[in-house]
Amino acid sequence: MNGKQKGFTLIEILVVVTIIGVLAGLVVVLIPKSQEKTQIMECQNNQRQICALLIQADDKAWNMSGPNIALYFVKKGDITGTNLKLLFCPGAAQKENLDRVGGEEAYKNLDLKTQQYDHLTSYAGRDQSRADCAVKKGTTSPEIMLCDDNEDNHNKKGFVCGYNDGSAKWIDKVDVWDMDLSAVVAVGEGSSVKELQCLKVE
Repeated sequence: MNGKQKGFTLIEILVVVTIIGVLAGLVVVLIPKSQEKTQIMECQNNQRQICALLIQADDKAWNMSGPNIALYFVKKGDITGTNLKLLFCPGAAQKENLDRVGGEEAYKNLDLKTQQYDHLTSYAGRDQSRADCAVKKGTTSPEIMLCDDNEDNHNKKGFVCGYNDGSAKWIDKVDVWDMDLSAVVAVGEGSSVKELQCLKVE
């Protein structure tokens, strides 16, 4: 009987350690990307629901601008309770979410006339008060009605925007706007991007 026990060689150990290191590296890279995609999908879902309300809304909602478009549905009672989370992009959770703005209490006495919103929504709405920006109810051509009001929500890579046909899409700064990822885009009237120029941040 051979009493010798065969052990692992140094090379075999190094190969195993290398494989484990590569797999761990892949996990570290893929998890943030997966979270980013999930946030984009949730953000799209939020805006689709808000835009669906807009499609069914009366003319008063269509005449509003900025975050008023989204917050009008809170005042009207269409978005209440836990559904208030619809107003926040998951990508903005570190800066603003329902809890950070004061929960449901923050909306109890919402006055759209004062425009003192203090980040009560992550989304900017179309500036319907400008004749060159207004989108009329029933317009068939798809136009942006809501959009993230801060590009940091998605790591400066682009925006999720809701359209007047009830859809919501990811707009990539590079693929669509052919811009450097480091380029700063301010949503609103000062934006250098044509699609966002009619979105107003209060």
